[in-house]
Amino acid sequence: MRKNTHFFVFALLASIIFGCSDDGENYKPSYLPSIDATALPAENKPMTMFEDNEDPSIMYNKADRWFRVNEPFQVILKGKDSVQVSLYSPVGLTDVKVYAKLANYDKKFLLFNFSKVPAFHRSFHKIPLTEQKNDYLLETGNTVTIDKIDGFSSGAIEFFIESEDPLFKKIKKIKSTHLVQFHDGYHINELGKFLPMNPALAKEAITMIINYSYALSHPLYYDTFINFDRYKQEQATTAGTAINGALNWHGNAEDVDGVYDYYSKEEIEKIYWNYLDKRTVWMAMVGGDSAWGGGNLASQWESGYVTGHWLGEMSVWSHEYSHHIGFSHSSNLANSGEGGGQQEMLTHFYKYLIYLNDLPFTDPEVLKTYAKTAYVKGTYKKPVFTINPKNPFLLKYKGEGKWN
Repeated sequence: MRKNTHFFVFALLASIIFGCSDDGENYKPSYLPSIDATALPAENKPMTMFEDNEDPSIMYNKADRWFRVNEPFQVILKGKDSVQVSLYSPVGLTDVKVYAKLANYDKKFLLFNFSKVPAFHRSFHKIPLTEQKNDYLLETGNTVTIDKIDGFSSGAIEFFIESEDPLFKKIKKIKSTHLVQFHDGYHINELGKFLPMNPALAKEAITMIINYSYALSHPLYYDTFINFDRYKQEQATTAGTAINGALNWHGNAEDVDGVYDYYSKEEIEKIYWNYLDKRTVWMAMVGGDSAWGGGNLASQWESGYVTGHWLGEMSVWSHEYSHHIGFSHSSNLANSGEGGGQQEMLTHFYKYLIYLNDLPFTDPEVLKTYAKTAYVKGTYKKPVFTINPKNPFLLKYKGEGKWN
C-alpha cells in the first residue's frame, strides 16, 4: 500500500512541475542525450540477431525470439531497472523515440531517443528513471522532472514507439497483429517433410511476412477482398468472357455441380479481419514434395524464402497461410479454385505492390541470401522483378493506388 501511495504522490508532484513549465518559467531542461545504437559500449551487450553463423537453437527459442508483424521494434522490461531493445527488420531505423507511461501518471514522456538502430539489432539499456532525477520531454513538448524511482514491476511502466523514419511509418500501417516465431518441432519430428531453417533463411522469412502483412492490410487489398465478386466480374469483362467458376468467396464444403457454400458480405468482412488477428504463426521450411499449413504452422520452400517473395511469387505462402487460418482445398480462400481464388489474387496484388514500390522491403540486396552458398542448399541468382502487363491490378489502377 505504501508503494502505491508513493507513486500517487510522485504523479501529483510531476504534474505540478509540468504546470510550472507551462507558465513560462525560465527553467532550462537538461534532457538525456540521444543514443546511437550502432556504437554502443560493451555494457549494453549490443548484438545482431540472426547472424548467418548464429547457433540456430537461439533462433528457435520461442521465449527469446518473437515479434508482432506490426511491431518489429520491440522494448521489453527486463528485471526491475532495464529494458531489452530489439529490431526485427532487415533495414535499420533512424530517429526512434521510446516514450514511457507510468501507472499513476497519465502523460507519456520521452525515455530513450535512438538516433540510429541497425538491422536486426538487440541491446540492453538501464532505465534512466532508476538511476537519478532527470528532466524528460513530454509528448506535448513540455518538460517534466522525475525523481529517481527504485524500479518497476510488470505493468508499472508501459513503452510506446514513435519515429518519423519512412520505413517505420510504413510498417505502422500494418493492421495485422500476428505474433511470429520459429519452431524446430516440425523438422525434428518429421525430417524430410520439413527441413531445419537457419538464421539466414529466418531473416528472409521475417522480411517476407512483414511485407505480406502489409499487403493484407493494404486498403486496395481490403477493397478487393471484400468485393471479390466485383473483382471476378472485372476480370471476365477484361477477358471478354463469362465469369469462370465461383462468383464469390466460399467455404470448405465440396462444390456440387457448381453449387458453392457462399459467404455473406458480413461473413466475408469477419474473415478478412480474422486474417489480421493476434494468432501465433510458426514459420517453417518445407523439405518434401508439398508445402504444409494449419494450426500455427505456415511453411515455404527454401526458394520461396530466398528469391520467390522478391519476385512476388506468393501463391504457396498465401495457400499455406489460409490453411493456417482454417480453410481447406475446397475453399477458394485457400486455393486458386476454378476461375481463380485468393492464391491468384494475392499474388497479382503483391506483384503490383512491388511494381509500385509500395512494400516495406523491395530490394533483395538488403539480405543477398541468393548469393550465399554456405547457408542454402539451392543455387540462386539475384531476383529481378518484372510485372506482367496483363496483371489485373495494373490494368485497373494503371500505376495508382499507392498507400500514402
